[in-house]
Amino acid sequence: MKTTENRIPRRYQPLSISCTISMQGTQAKQSFKTDESGDAAFSPNRRLTPTVLLPLVRVYDPDGIFRSGLVNDLLANMHWYDGDTELVPGADYAIDTSSTTTRGQLTIYRNTPAPGAQNLRFEAVITDTRKNENVKVSVACVISSVVSSGDEYEIRIDQPEACYINPIEALSSLTVNATAWRGDKGQVAINYELWKMVAGTLRAVVATDYEVISVAGSAFTFDVRMINEEVYTVIGKVSGMEVARRSFTIRRKYPAWTAKQSGTAELLPGQAVMVHSVDVSVATGVVPDAIKYFSIQPHTVTVKNGDMNWGERQELSINPLVTGFVDGSYVGVYFEVNEIPALNIATDENGNILVDENGNRLLI
Repeated sequence: MKTTENRIPRRYQPLSISCTISMQGTQAKQSFKTDESGDAAFSPNRRLTPTVLLPLVRVYDPDGIFRSGLVNDLLANMHWYDGDTELVPGADYAIDTSSTTTRGQLTIYRNTPAPGAQNLRFEAVITDTRKNENVKVSVACVISSVVSSGDEYEIRIDQPEACYINPIEALSSLTVNATAWRGDKGQVAINYELWKMVAGTLRAVVATDYEVISVAGSAFTFDVRMINEEVYTVIGKVSGMEVARRSFTIRRKYPAWTAKQSGTAELLPGQAVMVHSVDVSVATGVVPDAIKYFSIQPHTVTVKNGDMNWGERQELSINPLVTGFVDGSYVGVYFEVNEIPALNIATDENGNILVDENGNRLLI
């Protein structure tokens, strides 16, 4: 009698896995006293009473084959991370690798720098022996430290956080003064650093930030002629540790202005030279020397080549004899007025900064 052997596949339902963190020992949030130094400044001090984080991994098998309940002893390929940096066992951290219910437990001896936080993440795998497959397990938590309420610092500045500069007022420099205040103790002396936002990243000011004239203690002086819009941050430090920060913006902002032509816009028959000018006005009246703040470009409607002389008085002269005008010809004139952007450092073809006879840098 001939028989045929057929394989009957067994389909298993996915394991239901949960992972939570049990915290023991020192609480996750510490306070930091600036009057103290070293680890003694932290309360509680993890060097004396560490924080213990135990990931509790539980499994439920709907098919009733895989062991259900707490399965920490089955964890493999375990890793703890602070952000994207893997924690290495040593003086600051210890990881339980025993085959017990505390497998994967993290003991933290390190005090979190204040003010700050650590985004901790635990990752491991469990082998589903029914399918011979690895199932990933992950859980995260945050521990942090803050400056104690009685020691909280605040930085104040003597300029608005949104500081608008009107270029027409001919202001060349601006000084921002910072002061530090600590809890209920009043004004205190700390160290200051000036940082600048560049392409979405905050960095310390460098020598090539030419718009920064000086950084002297708590005073910061800027050449506003070189600024369109910049964001700066004053960072206060005590014993090299940041305790407070304050950001502010410096931005060029013209008042509402209008441009008005004065004189005729036509070159009448028989005229040899036409002088046409434009006045730029703001709410307080006509802007003196408007060409210093505005780019005023003359245009003609019917003549593209001619003798157009541009002078300090914003006057446009057109010589009809050169452009071939005859009786009855006319030219329409209009002006395009644009705000002049911030100035830049003048350099030669080799990138060397140009200076005047007194050693002052030239701006263009």
